[in-house]
Amino acid sequence: MTVQTPRPATASEPPASAAPRRRAPRTLRGSRDPRKIIFIAVAAILVWQIAIPLAILLWGSVSDSRPGAGDFFSVTSFTLDNFARAVEGGRTTDVLINTTIFATGTTALAFVLGTYLAWVVERTNTPFRAFITIMMILRLILPGILTTISWIFLASPRVGTLNHWAMDIFGLSEPPLNIYSMAGMIWVEAMDILPLVFLLMGAALRSMDPSLEEASLVSGKGLLRTTSRITLPLILPAILATIILVLIRGIETFETPALIGIPAQKFTFVVEIWRQTSTTPTDFGLAAVYAVLILAFCSCLLWLYNRMTRHADMFAVISGKAFRPRRTDLGGMRWVTCGASMVIIMFSLGLPMIILLWASFYPPYRGFQPITMDAVPLLSWDNYREVLDNDLVQRAFVNSTFLGLTSATVTVLLITVVAWITVKTKIRGRKWLDHLAFAPIAIPAITMGVAFLWLYLTLPIPVYGTIWILLLLYIARFTAVAMRIMSASMTQVNDELHEAAEVAGASWLRSFRTVTMPLLRPGMLAAWIFVLVHAYRELSASLIVYSHGNEPIGVAIFDIWENGSYGLLSAFGILVVLALVFFSIVARVVSGRYGVKDE
Repeated sequence: MTVQTPRPATASEPPASAAPRRRAPRTLRGSRDPRKIIFIAVAAILVWQIAIPLAILLWGSVSDSRPGAGDFFSVTSFTLDNFARAVEGGRTTDVLINTTIFATGTTALAFVLGTYLAWVVERTNTPFRAFITIMMILRLILPGILTTISWIFLASPRVGTLNHWAMDIFGLSEPPLNIYSMAGMIWVEAMDILPLVFLLMGAALRSMDPSLEEASLVSGKGLLRTTSRITLPLILPAILATIILVLIRGIETFETPALIGIPAQKFTFVVEIWRQTSTTPTDFGLAAVYAVLILAFCSCLLWLYNRMTRHADMFAVISGKAFRPRRTDLGGMRWVTCGASMVIIMFSLGLPMIILLWASFYPPYRGFQPITMDAVPLLSWDNYREVLDNDLVQRAFVNSTFLGLTSATVTVLLITVVAWITVKTKIRGRKWLDHLAFAPIAIPAITMGVAFLWLYLTLPIPVYGTIWILLLLYIARFTAVAMRIMSASMTQVNDELHEAAEVAGASWLRSFRTVTMPLLRPGMLAAWIFVLVHAYRELSASLIVYSHGNEPIGVAIFDIWENGSYGLLSAFGILVVLALVFFSIVARVVSGRYGVKDE
C-alpha cells in the first residue's frame, strides 16, 4: 500500500486549507490611496484661509509700509513704531480699560442670567419650560445691531420710550435711564449674548448624572450647598468654556460699542480698529497693532481653558448607566422662578421686538416717536412699501442670501471632510488640522476682517472690492463651530459601514458620498443653518472689507442707521428677522424629514 505524502506548499502556491485572502480595498492600495491627497488639499485650504492672513497681519503690525506697497515684505520696512504710537498719550490704556470693563461686565451679567434660565429649564419643575427654550432660540436669531438699535429707542435720554413713560407716570423732571453709558453698553450686550449662555449651560446641566447630587441631599446637605459643592464643580469645563466664549464675544462685538459707546465716548479696541481703517486719514499700521493685541489676548484665554481642563477625566459626568436628570420640585416657588424667567425674556426679546415693530410703522423720515396713544393715528405701512423699493435693501438681501447659502454649503462640505480626516483616519498631522480648523474661535471677527484686508491688498489676487472677499471671509469665520458640530457627528458613525463599502469595491469618494454623508445629515444640517443665520447677522468683519454694491444686510442696516432713516431701518429689520425665522423653520423641517429617526 502506497502512502501519499502531501506536497509542501511553495511561496507561489498557498496551502489548500488556507482561507482566501481578502482583497484590499481599492482606496487603500498603493498610490491610489486618496486620503493623503485629500489631507494635503484641505490643509492647504485652511492654511490659506486662516494661517496666511494672520501671518500677514502680524507682519503688518511691525512694518512701516502700507499693504500693497512694493517694499511691504522687505526686511527694511521692519519697525516697532506702530506699537510705540499705540502706547503714546495713554489712549491705548483708556481703550484697554474700556474694553476690559465692557467685556467682563457683559460676561458676568449674561452668565448669571443665562445660567439661571438654563437651571430653570433643565433642573426644575418650573412651568412653561418649553416656551422659555423657544424664546431663547428665537432671541439667538435676532441680529445684534437690531438689539442695540431697539434699546436706543427704549432707553435713550431724549426719545426713549421707557424714559418717556417713567417721566409721565412718576412726574420725573429728568429721564431716569441713559443708554449712552458703560452700564448701558453692558446691559444691551448681555441681553444679546444671553441665549448663547443659556444653550451652553443647558447642555451641560442636561447631560449630568444626578446620582451625586441625590447622594448629597440624602446625606443631609441642603440644595444650596449641594449646588455649590457638587453641581458647579462637575460642570466646571462647561462654565469655563462659556465664560471664555462670552469674554471673546464681548471683546469682538462691534454693534454696541459703535452705536452706544461712541456717543458715550467709551471706545473699545474694535471701534478703534474700525476708525483707523474706515475714517480719513487711515492708519493701517495702528489698526494692525490693535488687532494683534486682541488676538493675543483671546488666544491666551483659549490656552488658559485648555490648561485648566487638560485632565478631562476629573470632570466626567456621564456614566455607562442610564439616567434621567433630576428635576427639583420647587413647590410654590416654581411660579416665582417662572415669573422671573418671563421678566428676563421680556427684557431680552419682548421689549426690543415691540419697539422695533412700533418704529417700523411710524411715518418715514420723521425720526422716532415714543409709544404713545397720540402717535397711533400716524402709523402706516409706508416704511414697508419703501423698503421693498429701496436699492440698498434689495442689494443687501441678494448679497446676504448668496453669501449665506454659499458660505454655509462650502463650509459644511469642507469641514465634513476635515472632520472625517481628524476622527476616522490615522494620518500623521491630523491633530494639527483639527487645531487649525478650530483656531477661528479665538480670532475676533474684526481681527479676521483686518487680516483679510491686508492679505488681498498685498497679494495680486483680484478679490478685494468684490463679493468674493466676503465669501472667503465668511468661510474662514465659521469653520470653528462647524468643526465641533461635525466632529461630534462623525464620532457617532461606525467605521464598519465605510469599510464594508470599500471591501465591496467602492471608491473612497463613492463610499463617502453614499454611506458616510447620509448618516451625517442631521449634523450637517445643524452646521449649515448655524452658518447661514450667522452670515445674515455678520457685521464687524464685513465692515472692514465690503465695497459699494456688495453690502450685506448688517452693513446695510448700519448705513441706514447713520443716515437717520429709523422707520426704514426698523421695517428692514423686521423683514430680516422674518427671513431668518423662515430659514430656521425650513431647516428644522428638513432635519425632521431626512434626519436619523428611531423606529
